[in-house]
Amino acid sequence: MRKKGMKPVKSIDTEKDEFVKDEKGKYYHVECYKKHLSQRKKMNEEEIENKLRERLEVTQKEIKEAEAKDRFLRWIMEFYDGSLPSYFLKKLQLVREGKYEGLNEPIDYLTLLDIYQKMEKFLRKNALKKNFQNVTQQMNYDLAVVVGNYGDYKRYIEKQKKNEITINDIDKQIEVTNKVISKTDNGQQEEKEFDITDVIDELLL
Repeated sequence: MRKKGMKPVKSIDTEKDEFVKDEKGKYYHVECYKKHLSQRKKMNEEEIENKLRERLEVTQKEIKEAEAKDRFLRWIMEFYDGSLPSYFLKKLQLVREGKYEGLNEPIDYLTLLDIYQKMEKFLRKNALKKNFQNVTQQMNYDLAVVVGNYGDYKRYIEKQKKNEITINDIDKQIEVTNKVISKTDNGQQEEKEFDITDVIDELLL
């Protein structure tokens, strides 16, 4: 078994083994890589650890990228019930690199997947109205629509984050307020009356 999106590597089980990829694209078991750096590159222990840390970070980043791409493309194939046209993949790569027309920054695969999923119903309805000659044309058109909505998507996500922060602040205030105990004249303790509207007003002013 291997990690999704990862090419099979001879003698390395990418599902279980800890491995790194060097600058030339060659894969090593971690211990083998250490020996390589020591014997071939003549590095000392500190240099080896620094190099290993660097390559592990790069390798893990590539693994996450490959897994995200695999997840996205699987969804695309299921949504369009077909294969992946080369022209679509070229356009997709431009989006990923931030070189797509009208785009000024890269969009990662998981973000693309999230936008597609949120727009799924719209894309299906829109496909019924359009007279696409083939699936490839539809895929390219939908990609343009998704990219065109990236700005709105970012604003939506930012709004969601702000709402989450507000809700968390309210929850914390509720917790603090509920701990406030006022003593009555007879020495007994009772919880201070709490009004949620007071907290909301305080936080949103």
